[in-house]
Amino acid sequence: MGRPLFPAKDVFRHALRMRMTVPTPVGDIAVRAYGDPDAPALLLLHANPGDGRDYDAVLPALADRHRTFVLDWPGYGESTAPHPSRVTPEGLVEAAGVVLDMLAKDHGVNRVALLGNSVGGYVACRLAEGRHAGAVTALVLVDPAGFTPRNALTGWFCRDVMGRPDRARRLVVPLARAYLGALRTPSARATYERARRLPHRPDRLLVHCALWRGFAAPEFGLRDPAALDVPVLLVWGRRDPVVPAALDGRRARRALPAHTTAVRLPTAHEPYNERPDLFLRHTLPFLRNAATGPRPHGPLSPR
Repeated sequence: MGRPLFPAKDVFRHALRMRMTVPTPVGDIAVRAYGDPDAPALLLLHANPGDGRDYDAVLPALADRHRTFVLDWPGYGESTAPHPSRVTPEGLVEAAGVVLDMLAKDHGVNRVALLGNSVGGYVACRLAEGRHAGAVTALVLVDPAGFTPRNALTGWFCRDVMGRPDRARRLVVPLARAYLGALRTPSARATYERARRLPHRPDRLLVHCALWRGFAAPEFGLRDPAALDVPVLLVWGRRDPVVPAALDGRRARRALPAHTTAVRLPTAHEPYNERPDLFLRHTLPFLRNAATGPRPHGPLSPR
């Protein structure tokens, strides 16, 4: 028999290896490392709002098999954001790139798989498209941003509704309740409680709004996702109210390379929070095969 999906709690309790703080142009990024230093590396990139604890339901299983790094985006968790308006999606790409450079320089992590949800998925794609492409071994994209049609309506919603603190303050909590689904796990309930506190944290609300406005900025967008030359797992929740599977999910599948593996789960926006068991059943074998199998060759690989 293989390893259980969820290792014993006493195994995971001692898995935290180190805490790091990485200075970046948009703030000091808190990074936590778990698991065997000799295992394949994995970096987790969370959604907006939230922090690295959003992955708590699946972290034990991931860290049992990977050298797993978890960061908090600027202004969230243990990270800082001295200038909240500068925390844009492109700013996150730059900050995550600094983290990858630090991991390579100071810890010998030259190859890493990326698992990102929502804006975290967008950042993962951008890293694999840019100068860090050679360091990325695989992508797990969970309801990623970057595939929503750009039009007057989406621009208005990102810029003038969720991008304005006076309006977003009233919408953050009901939106979180919708995109977190059934709140059936302790992790999902904890994520929701953190979202409930956001309207009462002006500093974090400013970061939240700056990221939403960034989705409407001219510079926001993927460059050439079809050319990604790494294994890609696209995971989408069928009941996602933020980036619907029937629209954004289909656009993502068409835009990504032919070798992409696409999975739809009976969840909302954060499958790893709502159904960690199902999420891991697809993600763990994919990461294992990506670490041991041949590297694909962009859109020329068979489906």
